[in-house]
Order: sequence, then structure tokens, then C-alpha cells
Amino acid sequence: MRGGAVFLAFFILFTLASLAVPVPLFPGNMISTLLGLSTTSYTPLFSAVTNGITYGVIVWLVFVLVTRNLDESGSVDFKARKLRARSNKKRTVKN
Repeated sequence: MRGGAVFLAFFILFTLASLAVPVPLFPGNMISTLLGLSTTSYTPLFSAVTNGITYGVIVWLVFVLVTRNLDESGSVDFKARKLRARSNKKRTVKN
């Protein structure tokens, strides 16, 4: 759920930024040139949506990988602490 929200937020951000900035950005500019859309009036919109999808997917992928690594390290730390707590309980001798 959080990944979808991250993708949507960055898709909108990069799409609007690509429309607002009059500089051709990669890969939207390259794809519209390859498809031969350089003479149509929809070229800036197509380029902006392409940039939004591309950079949104990249940010989403980074978010997913970082979140997964943080979750795994957190669960390993929790399991290690739990295991240490159990071994400390076994070591104590009751008189």
C-alpha cells in the first residue's frame, strides 16, 4: 500500500515537473523521438507521462528494496535479542 502511494506521488511530481520545465528530459524525449511524435502537439504530454512513469518506477523500486532490507534487519535484530534473553534466563540458577 505504501509502495503504491510512493509511486503515485512521484509519478505526479515528475509528470508535472516535466510539463513545467521546458527542457527535454530523458527518457521521454528519446522515446517520443523514436516513435516519431516530434511534430505533434501531444509530444510534451507524452514525454511528461513517460518521464513520470519511468522515474516513479525507479523511486518505487528503491523504496521497496530499502524497506525490505530495513524490515529484514529489524526482524533479525529482534530474533537475536529474543534468543539472547532466553539463553540468559536458562543461565540463571535459582537457589
